[in-house]
Amino acid sequence: MKNASFISLLALIILAAFPAECIFAQKRQKRKIARKKTLAVGKSQPPKPALQCTTQNTGNQEMTYLVGSDKLSKKDKKRIEDEWGTLIIPQGESERAKEIRRRAQDYRQREIDVIVESYKLWEKLNPNATSEQIKNRLELQQFALDTVINNPTNNIRAAEKRWDWREHGVDVGPVMNQGFNCNTCWAFAAAAAAASSIQKQYEDKLEGRDYKITPDGLPIHFPVAFYWSASDPSPFVQDLLNCMPIPAEQICRSGWHGRAFEFMVSGLGIPMVYEDGYEEIDKFTGKSIIYRREYTAGLKFACTPNNGFRKATSWDYVNSPPDLPPPVEQLKTALIEHGPLVAPIVYDACLANYKGGVFNEQDLRKVNHVVLLVGWDDSKEAWLIKNSWGEEWGEKGFGWIRYGSNNFGAFAAWIDAVRD
Repeated sequence: MKNASFISLLALIILAAFPAECIFAQKRQKRKIARKKTLAVGKSQPPKPALQCTTQNTGNQEMTYLVGSDKLSKKDKKRIEDEWGTLIIPQGESERAKEIRRRAQDYRQREIDVIVESYKLWEKLNPNATSEQIKNRLELQQFALDTVINNPTNNIRAAEKRWDWREHGVDVGPVMNQGFNCNTCWAFAAAAAAASSIQKQYEDKLEGRDYKITPDGLPIHFPVAFYWSASDPSPFVQDLLNCMPIPAEQICRSGWHGRAFEFMVSGLGIPMVYEDGYEEIDKFTGKSIIYRREYTAGLKFACTPNNGFRKATSWDYVNSPPDLPPPVEQLKTALIEHGPLVAPIVYDACLANYKGGVFNEQDLRKVNHVVLLVGWDDSKEAWLIKNSWGEEWGEKGFGWIRYGSNNFGAFAAWIDAVRD
């Protein structure tokens, strides 16, 4: 009996110990899996840079980022500062942007008043109107109000299954190469976004999106008075780098599209230059002048844009907080409302070697490269981008990025560069 008790006790001890060893082994296995998972995303040893544009601090240079202070909580500000660097709050919307917005709001309110009053006038002029006529007139009035208040054209466009700004009156410019080991992607994307925004003002008129309200309270479109010409002055990357307050030795180190946009809105403005090959006759000498656009990686020249500067009205990040990629629909809406956007993405060896198709890697480290967002295709579930690594990359310099891949869209931003 004693032996049986001893054996039972020994069995209980062994059984009690066995699960503990299993749990310990499982914990060790989980730790191994976790370590492998960490290494899989490349945090311990990132790939060697090929054509890299990094927003990380280099040479002890302090990086700063501009965001709207009224949109961020203290928690979000601290988190972004800890992760990205010192957070600079903009001084606020430019006075010019405020004036443009105030005039637009006043004008819209006058249009709304005209629409409302016009129905009262119609009722007086049509005292014997049938219920069907009243219904039709109210539907017309609602259409007029929607045109003024909701901009239905933008809503329709944002709901499209496919969009490419190049097919809607916006020339995003030729694909260029920022140069090996020269981190100027942010400047290429910012200059292209500003040029696209200027063209979009023409596109809006050509599409009949500018209108006026007639005395009877109905919207009619303005006649087209002018067209976009490729020979018109526009922003160019080299002039932007020449004119921004960046020391020559730091041109290729690092940069940020928010700095470029702030320079366009609150600094000197957008440097405007003639299209490459534009010819003009000097009014003093009578000689022909041919303007050339040339980008030289890593070099900074005198700030002498041959058509001066044009102030942009405003810019902002698409999402708040800006370091989080916006939802697909939010990014689509911003792209429609403002034209091609500047959009960061995570760069690594896979992206560097992309040759075509839909890039669907899921590298979710910090964004470290900047491209121009041009459109989307829901059938591909992907964004259409323009890169600055030459036509040898991707599909002749363009590419498709799967929705949600590589933190695409974190710190995405728009600029409104009104032409006047």
